[in-house]
Amino acid sequence: MTDSYSEKFIVKEQDCISEINSELPSVLGTYILVKWMETVSARLINKQIDTQKQMTMGKRVDIEHNGMAKLGEEVIIEATIVEQSKREILFNVVAMLGEKEIARATHTRVVISKKAVAKMMGK
Repeated sequence: MTDSYSEKFIVKEQDCISEINSELPSVLGTYILVKWMETVSARLINKQIDTQKQMTMGKRVDIEHNGMAKLGEEVIIEATIVEQSKREILFNVVAMLGEKEIARATHTRVVISKKAVAKMMGK
């Protein structure tokens, strides 16, 4: 069982808060950090579930964003499973800029059958 997984991201223009308002600086937006944290967590758990029959959906993210990453900088996101039941997985997720932590979060994902999702979507 893989308990942690990390991935590197380069801050691009579309990841910066300046995309919301050009008067804002070209630094990584919290909403993008949440996206990256969910992505890395999902990729970690996808290694453990039957992705032919199951998928996960985000349920909750509690984030503390305390540092900046500028346009062009590399951010490493690492997700670690801290608790797992049949349906829910709790992750600790950290965003690093070099040796400096710029954000940390807890994230909960729910395992759901693809058939149930298809039914909800009217397929």
